[in-house]
Amino acid sequence: MLRSHRTVLEDLGFDVVTVREGQACLDAYRRGGFDLVILDYKIPRKNGMEVAKEIAAMAPSKKMLMITAYAGIIDPKQKPENMKIIRKPYDVDELIATIRNLTQ
Repeated sequence: MLRSHRTVLEDLGFDVVTVREGQACLDAYRRGGFDLVILDYKIPRKNGMEVAKEIAAMAPSKKMLMITAYAGIIDPKQKPENMKIIRKPYDVDELIATIRNLTQ
């Protein structure tokens, strides 16, 4: 799924950096400026919400997108203000529209 999303987004003209676990995401975020951070809730080493909270602490206005089958366990009070959630399963067109909306 990660490779598929990367290909779709690159075909649309986005520069994409992918990682497979939470700590690597934070490390990549600290190294480069990203317009949008896309996360899954269930990732190794730090879950997506832990990563989102750390990014929000570093950059409170950073836009983030959480794509997850675990949306029901996310406490809305704990969710960073600038994070949008898409529930799995989802439509790729919905994903693309959401990303375009968040990056404009």
